[in-house]
Amino acid sequence: MKNALYILILIVGIAAVGLPVVTAAERVGDDMCLGCHDTLLAALQRTPHYSVNGVACEDCHGPGSDHMEDPSPENIIAFRKEAGREITDICKSCHTEFHTGSSHYDEQRSCLSCHDMWHSDTTVSTDPTPTVHLVQSQTEALCTVCHQKIAHDFMKPYRHKQVLFANVCLNCHNPHQSERELRARQIDRKCIDCHPDTGGPFVYVHLGARHEGCMECHVPHGTPNPNLLTRPDPRFLCLSCHTDVPAFHDQSDPRYRQCTSCHTAVHGSNISRKLFN
Repeated sequence: MKNALYILILIVGIAAVGLPVVTAAERVGDDMCLGCHDTLLAALQRTPHYSVNGVACEDCHGPGSDHMEDPSPENIIAFRKEAGREITDICKSCHTEFHTGSSHYDEQRSCLSCHDMWHSDTTVSTDPTPTVHLVQSQTEALCTVCHQKIAHDFMKPYRHKQVLFANVCLNCHNPHQSERELRARQIDRKCIDCHPDTGGPFVYVHLGARHEGCMECHVPHGTPNPNLLTRPDPRFLCLSCHTDVPAFHDQSDPRYRQCTSCHTAVHGSNISRKLFN
């Protein structure tokens, strides 16, 4: 009770000397927002946020009473001026399952780096129909805008094919969990989803795969070499680790230049320590 009285006296004192009283902004309702931003309603009604979940202006941009009194980007959450993490934290207030272990978050890449809310005049004038998951592109172009080195790899003669998604990156990577996946060494397990014959379990494991996994021998995104190998000639790939080959493996003899002619079980074997089949 005493605390409430002190606060009341303080407010009266501030008013008496003419200083402004700062109050928290209040919600005014979406109709008030759309009274000024009248071009947005039709676009909002097409988005799953508004049409399915009833998410509208103040749920993302914050209470609008101050903005109504003085329309300014400084007294409302205007996403164009917010930092990446601040934008993502707003989205995570509903999408709690996403972006919790991603290197994108650490690099200040916000949800809007890949997604579009689909109600801006610029977006709607280009494509009035929202895409699935509101992504800005359904292909790997969504990722290669930032990951430009990977874009160059995709242009090489041998590259990963599209399997499940038009965006080939999503076949292996979860953009919301990328950092966690790398730490847990889950990438090799993703290779096995499409290449189950290489995953074992094997009695005799190819030891090279225990260090860098599949990427010990393969380049995942693209390469000039068949089978996405790191070397153009498989022999030199083998010899880069197996420097202690028997003396009779005379490399001047063509019979010993094709290691996989005999060691066919290159990923692992259940019958041969030497990876014969």
